[in-house]
Amino acid sequence: MESYHDYVIKDGQFVGKFDEMYRKFDNPWTQVQQPNPYARQAGILHLQKYGIRSVVECGSGLGYYSDMIHRNTGIVPKGIDISPTAVEKAKTLFPHLDFRVDLVQNLRDYRDCEAVLFAEITWYVLPDLDSLFQEMFTHFAGKYFINNLVFYKGTQKYGTEYFTSLREFIDYVPFKMLAYCEATTAEDSTIETSSIFRIEPK
Repeated sequence: MESYHDYVIKDGQFVGKFDEMYRKFDNPWTQVQQPNPYARQAGILHLQKYGIRSVVECGSGLGYYSDMIHRNTGIVPKGIDISPTAVEKAKTLFPHLDFRVDLVQNLRDYRDCEAVLFAEITWYVLPDLDSLFQEMFTHFAGKYFINNLVFYKGTQKYGTEYFTSLREFIDYVPFKMLAYCEATTAEDSTIETSSIFRIEPK
């Protein structure tokens, strides 16, 4: 049976057909009702703890996390996603929020924001990750980088040459780590994580 995963990463290889995925599947990654919301709550706690009042959410998808952030903090995130279909659906679902079609490589266009949030996109931008960090050093110095990322319990095939755990990811990031959270349940095959860094050298 065809899965939305096949349009993202399949057999350890990146596919990246995100718009086609959003056209064929109504609720990829169970965005409507997250079965494990811990990391998303932690991301909101990061925003609250550090008094952040504006954020660009990279990988905003259908907009549910943007809405969750807005309801809990009052922030209207600038939500960007590579998929025109996802952005169109997000605008319909949450017309009071701000969504646009854009690439994470255009981060500099959002340098007025206090924080950059990678909402489960890190696996999809691995080849560009180092250059994105350099963009943050240049255009977001002294601000914040929040990374929400899922790791897979013993089944990960893609991206293992970069990092395979939250600890390895923290070591990889060139910024000063401020806080992190990881959570799972007994029945989950994944470990949800959220980490926040100040964009300055370690």
